[in-house]
Amino acid sequence: MTNNTFPIYLGAMLVAAVMRNVIDAKGDRFQDEEIEVIGNISLNLFLAMAMMSMKLWELVNLAVPLIIILIAQTALMFLFSYFVVFNVMGRNYNAAVQSAGFCGFAMGATSNAMANMQAITNQYGPAREAYFVIPLVGCLFIDFINAFVITGFLNWWA
Repeated sequence: MTNNTFPIYLGAMLVAAVMRNVIDAKGDRFQDEEIEVIGNISLNLFLAMAMMSMKLWELVNLAVPLIIILIAQTALMFLFSYFVVFNVMGRNYNAAVQSAGFCGFAMGATSNAMANMQAITNQYGPAREAYFVIPLVGCLFIDFINAFVITGFLNWWA
């Protein structure tokens, strides 16, 4: 209809957002425990498949530049996370968990952010604000914005 194409997962995200809001608006019980178990299983499967599908032997010629880039990225993310994210988010436990999530997101994807936050909260306790902010921004807003920006540029370029 618009001659624009968007990633397939955007439809599923919109349906899930509508379903969750309708369930909450009706006052029905949302199956949090079941969703959390399925989410944890899915996260672990995704991380395992991502690691297993990497063909590291094809990158042997790029090993030294990749190591330098990884060290620089790690150092910059640590500095930005500590001096900016942690301070802006309030210098408390939730800020620390959000900083860990930000590092995971910046070093890979939202699944890395969730794994980082889960490692901290399993040891030190829940951080509700962090679990609200990071997935919302990392999955929902960023995916929608990236989809529209990338698709817009591709459609403009073509």
